[in-house]
Amino acid sequence: MKKCYLFLLPFLACNISAQVGINTTNPKATLDVTSKADLNQPDGIIVPRISGDLLSQKDAVYGPEQNGAIIFVTSPVTTESIKTQGVLNTGFFVYDANYTHPDATKGVWNKVKVNDLASTSSLYAARGAGDLELLDLGINLLGSAVKTIPIRSTTTNDFTVEIPSAQVTYDSGTQDGYYTVPADGIYHIDYSFRTGQGVTAEVLSSDRPGLIITKTDPGSTTPAPLDYRLFGGVELLDLGALGVANVSLTQGQISHIYRLKEGDILRFGIVQGGLNLATLTDTSAEISIFKM
Repeated sequence: MKKCYLFLLPFLACNISAQVGINTTNPKATLDVTSKADLNQPDGIIVPRISGDLLSQKDAVYGPEQNGAIIFVTSPVTTESIKTQGVLNTGFFVYDANYTHPDATKGVWNKVKVNDLASTSSLYAARGAGDLELLDLGINLLGSAVKTIPIRSTTTNDFTVEIPSAQVTYDSGTQDGYYTVPADGIYHIDYSFRTGQGVTAEVLSSDRPGLIITKTDPGSTTPAPLDYRLFGGVELLDLGALGVANVSLTQGQISHIYRLKEGDILRFGIVQGGLNLATLTDTSAEISIFKM
């Protein structure tokens, strides 16, 4: 009996090092899993499923030997570790053991993109000119009212869409128009606004008008400032006791990169400050967004 076992050992070793097939006797790769014709049995491969918080607690056990490991996160991390700082939603994640953080710590979990649609659908570019509509959604930020530009996915009389995107939603009932971030990542946003005729402003020392991009987190209804810039090129003529000033030119621009999350809602608007927005004429705006 012992002789028989010794005789089989070379064959067992050979079989272990060969290609492995599941539901097939002729595997075409190191591991070849073939679907079955049985309609009562599901097909597929299930990788380890784990919550973001439990994955965060396992930082220490992931090193160079785990490079390329794939897991499925069932719930976002609530207490981020340095390696799980990007585990902000559910889905497949792969471990990059070679990523180096600013403090020289190595390793990070990156979300696996199933396809590249998120990158292409993120593109959006539009411009408007004339008497642009400014919508009052009751948003108050930075100590002043915020009026938004209802962006659209189709061209209208005063609004030209140069690169349409399915991420832009326009509600004809409320006239609200906004952009929904399609995937986690780094985005470049350009937003400019200009008006040049017939504008008056109250002389206020603190409420300075400017451009603003607001961000509403997924599951929330409360917008917060993503970025804000004071208007530039403003010429004020103080009319003293009248408490108003003449503005010959008002313009501003925001051009920056941002780390955004899937589902973030972006709106583009004006912080009113001392501006009398009802008198704005000859206005123009340009907006562009893309995922880097």
